[in-house]
Amino acid sequence: MKLAYSTIVNGNTMAYPGRVATVIHLSGGPLKCPYLAIGESQDPTFSEDTSFFVDLITKQTGEDGETNAVVFAGLEPLWQGNAVLELAKNLRQLSYFVKVETSGFYANDLRNLSTVANFISLDLKHSLSQSVKYGELIGSKVNFEVFQSNLLTSLTFLEHGKAFKEVKTTIIPGVNDSLEVVESIAQLIKNSCDQYALCQFVPWPLPLADEKFEKIKPPTRLHLLELAQVARKHAGRVVVRCHESDDQEVLPKA
Repeated sequence: MKLAYSTIVNGNTMAYPGRVATVIHLSGGPLKCPYLAIGESQDPTFSEDTSFFVDLITKQTGEDGETNAVVFAGLEPLWQGNAVLELAKNLRQLSYFVKVETSGFYANDLRNLSTVANFISLDLKHSLSQSVKYGELIGSKVNFEVFQSNLLTSLTFLEHGKAFKEVKTTIIPGVNDSLEVVESIAQLIKNSCDQYALCQFVPWPLPLADEKFEKIKPPTRLHLLELAQVARKHAGRVVVRCHESDDQEVLPKA
């Protein structure tokens, strides 16, 4: 089965916490995200059989002796759900740890992967009550009501999945960095995940799909910690994830 992709990055120590991973960036599909790098949001530029990726990853492990995980990244890897599932099964048979990132748009594919992958990370970009603003972050080709329905179904599937389950929000100043937005998300996902991650927006690598996001400065760690305290009232485990640093778990105030 063929898998279309844009880039492959070896030796990544940030994408899968505590592990050295090969990150396969998958692209294409109906979603478009304005704050991603153009290379991450463009149509796929390469296509290979799943066996190609198995050979490449096992070769990388043989060379560095450290690679033990694979991350399927991109705006929506589950646009190619069947191929990702096939490759994930093959990698798990070889004892690799598998992480899959998703927007939650393809709920049935997420349900299938949640029985195979070790780690599922669902990207929830904004409060679902603010449909116009959320719609701006996924592009005009997707009907928001359909997207919302699929996302809610995905959260239900996550709740019962066996993988480690994370919901994450990339915090962008002036877009979704209010206490109200973060609390709304935390209330929604409190029963669906093992961890809620607040991620620092960094306008890099350039150029971004929408150049106006290139001028936005990253939120400070202090602001992320303030948001995390609000989220912590609802979500069980909350972490702050800043660029090129380890996750920081946020404990409730004494």
